[in-house]
Amino acid sequence: MSRPLPPLVSRLLALLILAGICGLAWLGAVQPLLGLFTDYRDSVVLAEEQLPRLRRLAAMAPSLKAELARIERDPSARTRQLSGGSDALAAADLQNRLGRISAANGIVLRSTQILPAEEEEGFRRIGVRVALEGGVGALLKILHGLETAPTMLFIDNLEIRARSGGRVRRNPNAAVAETEEILLIRFDLAGYIVGTKP
Repeated sequence: MSRPLPPLVSRLLALLILAGICGLAWLGAVQPLLGLFTDYRDSVVLAEEQLPRLRRLAAMAPSLKAELARIERDPSARTRQLSGGSDALAAADLQNRLGRISAANGIVLRSTQILPAEEEEGFRRIGVRVALEGGVGALLKILHGLETAPTMLFIDNLEIRARSGGRVRRNPNAAVAETEEILLIRFDLAGYIVGTKP
């Protein structure tokens, strides 16, 4: 037969068991509820912070719709798009524009690859992947030429690297001998046409 525990030890043991039960209740029920409450409170705070911005955007909707209607009525808006009745013709137009801008700015056009056309909100996005070679000055000129072209053109995935081997090109027009490092430039160039089918 086992001897009963002294009263002090049995009270301590009872308190430990009670503390364990309270700890399990805390971990199993109270803590998840507090976490859920904290998440809801954070969501409410975030929504309250976004509400003024969303109200401003909603207030701008009528003026934006009026601006869109004005642009749709404007015959010059069509000149901001690529020309061509199909994806292939629009891609050829995009390549021709790129070739003209490259030649005018001393950039060597190494290759172009037509990318698949994509539908975007009633328009078709026509793109080409481009590989060019030239100096920093020519790169700045071609980027400026693409940015200021009458047609809206967009550059994505721009990658610029110095040509391996550290080759440089001498500038024959400079009074003092200058060298310019040759860069390999790659990017995706895109324009839009109205949502015609390929």
